[in-house]
Order: sequence, then C-alpha cells, then structure tokens
Amino acid sequence: MEPKHFESLYPGDSRFNEIEKILGFIRNGNSCQLISFPGTGRSNVLNLLSYNRSVREKHLGENQKHLHFAYMDFSEVKNRSLFDVYKFILLSLTDSLLDRGLKEEHDKLHRIFAEHVKYNDDLVFFQGIKEAVNYLALEKKLTIVFLFDKFEKYLPNLTDEFFASLRILRNKAKYRFSTVFSLDRPLEDSLDPLQFVQFYEFLAGNDVFVSVYDVPGINFRRSYFEKKFNKNLSEQDFKNIVELTAGHGRLTRVVLETVFAEQTFPK
Repeated sequence: MEPKHFESLYPGDSRFNEIEKILGFIRNGNSCQLISFPGTGRSNVLNLLSYNRSVREKHLGENQKHLHFAYMDFSEVKNRSLFDVYKFILLSLTDSLLDRGLKEEHDKLHRIFAEHVKYNDDLVFFQGIKEAVNYLALEKKLTIVFLFDKFEKYLPNLTDEFFASLRILRNKAKYRFSTVFSLDRPLEDSLDPLQFVQFYEFLAGNDVFVSVYDVPGINFRRSYFEKKFNKNLSEQDFKNIVELTAGHGRLTRVVLETVFAEQTFPK
C-alpha cells in the first residue's frame, strides 16, 4: 500500500539546492518566492518539505522537529472570498499537525477553528488564525512555515488585506513565521507593488528558482517504476528519455510511466 503522501518516499537529497536556499531564508525569519515554469517541480519541493522527514533531517538534523511546514494548494481557493481563504489556511494548518503526529496541537487548533467559524465574519476568524499561530510559535516554540502552492491561481482575487494579515502574523510570531509563495513568475511582475508593500521587506530579493532536472528525484522515479512494473530500464533507454524530456519533472514522469506500461522505448 502506498503512503498517504508520495513525496515521503523520495531520497533525502532530492531538490537539495532549492530546499537549502528556502531554509536559508526561513532561518533568518524571512519569506521567499519559489519560481519556475509549470511542471518543473514546485509542488514537489513544497511537498518534500511538508511530508519527507529524511529531506528535513538532511538539511536540519534534529532541529527539523522545531519547524512545521503547512502545505496549501491555492488552486483550491482561486475564486473564493477572503473569509474562505482564511478558513482554508487554518484548516490546512490544523490538518498538517495531525500529519506530523502532533495530536495535542491539532486538537487545540480544531477548537480554535470551531470557536471562531460560527461568527461567519472574516475579521473575527482572523483572530482565530492569530491565536493559532501565537499558540504554536510562542507557546510550543515551533517555527511555522506556510507553503502557498500555485499561488498564481489566486492572484486575480488578491487584495492588499491578504498581505497585511501576513504582516500581522509575522509581527506576532517574529522569526518563528515564514511564507513560501510558489509562482510561475515573481509577484513584482504580476502585482501592483502597493498590493504587497506591507510584506515586501520579508520577500525582497528572496527568489528561489527551481531547476528543470533533479537527478535524485528522477532516479527515484525510475527505481519506483521498475519495482512497480517489475521491469528494468537500460541505462541507454533512460538516457534517451532524459534527453527527450530535458529532465523536466512532469514530462519525464509521464514518459517513464508510458514506457514501463507499454514497453515502448524511445530511440
């Protein structure tokens, strides 16, 4: 049976350079932008941080237990109100605690959610998010990292109030709060600078570009398909596939799966 999160199976050195750069910004209490073309591995990087203990230990050692990453796919709220986005953020944060085995913390945030959602007001509900972040960061001494995947999907509905809210959370938690924005282009190329001026100082110049080809990740995919289909792929066939796709994550995965399923090898 496969695990709940496939990225938990990847080797610890997957996406090493991208993750090391992200963690460098987080260590300094800053946020950053993870930028690439679609399909090259942005979601993979964020899911590795969220669900792969080996990756976290590779970079952080025992300190990995002091950082908590909450993954959120913003394509799920691309046309939703700010109130809905607030609910999505707190629900995602709450669920992520259970994924890490933090039941006490999960139950506490679940009660905070239930207490504040009944008022059906975004201002009141944001007080619940502040309470949750304060509890985790100041009482439990966790560094909270929001991982906003596919954030470009939400940009048409974005208001400056969103970044003002992030600024408030950062001011409360200080160096124990960061955000990673996954985007197909930098925010400054898509938004009026005034929209995110309140959070700009924590983002300025903090760009991480995703490489097209991640050798450990692609090698893992090959090994995974070889075991799944009980077939071996020759080095020459594997080389042909990588040359065909340039190591592009999504394309290489699709070609590998097709090759193993149909036993048709590219020349």
